Amino acid sequence: MESHEVLRQAMRKTTRKAVAAELGVSLSLVYKWAEKPVDDSSGSRNPLDRLLQIIQLSGDNGIVDWLCQKQGGH
Repeated sequence: MESHEVLRQAMRKTTRKAVAAELGVSLSLVYKWAEKPVDDSSGSRNPLDRLLQIIQLSGDNGIVDWLCQKQGGH
């Protein structure tokens, strides 16, 4: 499953409007995160893709460990 699909599935449990308001970003950006990215690189990458890049650049899985701990070890 690709990151945009994971986000789309997760947002079925809330509203995109609520996500945008809580995160302080535009509603259109939240919609864009849940769409398949276009290869022109002009769009904004979603938070999952950004986290993955940080993990890969750092070579440190601490972010993954922290997220798992925050969610009860899942």
